[in-house]
Amino acid sequence: MPRLAFTLFCSLLLFGSAHATADDRLTFYTEHFPPYNFEQNGAIRGINADILTQACVIANIKCDMQLYPWLRAMELAQKNPASGIFTISRTKSRVPLFQWVGPIASSTAYLYRLATRPEVAAKTLEQAKQFSIAVAHGDVYEEFLLSQGFEYGKNLIEFRSKSEPIPLFIQGKVDLVIGSDIVIPSWLASHQLPAETAVPVIELNTTGNNFLALNHAVPIELANRLQQAIDQLKQNGKYQQIVESYQGKNQ
Repeated sequence: MPRLAFTLFCSLLLFGSAHATADDRLTFYTEHFPPYNFEQNGAIRGINADILTQACVIANIKCDMQLYPWLRAMELAQKNPASGIFTISRTKSRVPLFQWVGPIASSTAYLYRLATRPEVAAKTLEQAKQFSIAVAHGDVYEEFLLSQGFEYGKNLIEFRSKSEPIPLFIQGKVDLVIGSDIVIPSWLASHQLPAETAVPVIELNTTGNNFLALNHAVPIELANRLQQAIDQLKQNGKYQQIVESYQGKNQ
């Protein structure tokens, strides 16, 4: 091969390699939602944060994670072409907004009351309208409860995050909170209380599993690599190890 052609060929290889490296960087936005995702010593940790961190290593993608209030995280994930958002429920209204990778860790949601407050005797959503319910602004369950006739100023109380109402809930100043058998023990443990402090009363089986949702501008090849990496973690048992490592922990 002539020297000039060889030099040009090498330059193209180097350019292509650098371009691929640039493409293989993604930013994942999320919210404070322990034990799925939270900040600890300056790093984003949690069940789904750890799953995605390992998936990025397997997929050979450099992933940066950033914590924001939920609505801001949603806005950024739709604006930044090299980004995604987790832990997010895949609802009908959200499906067209992103590419979906997963599912990642999730659990069935319920309305919970304090075990010491049997008078909060809601067994149906209609009965639950008699009580105060904490909801996170912009959360999928806010959307669901509003669609079922719940109202702010009547039975809904708005909070900035899903776990923020727990202190008021413990004090009996909020009747019902939304949680699951994964998040409620974690939230209560942060207040040195056992999981049995709260009991589920109404199942909210409305949103399905949690996912990583990627901006449509993310190359499909990267989405496929992340999907394959998550599948690999499930198959080799590391996925379940991560889930179990957070059970009952105080975040």
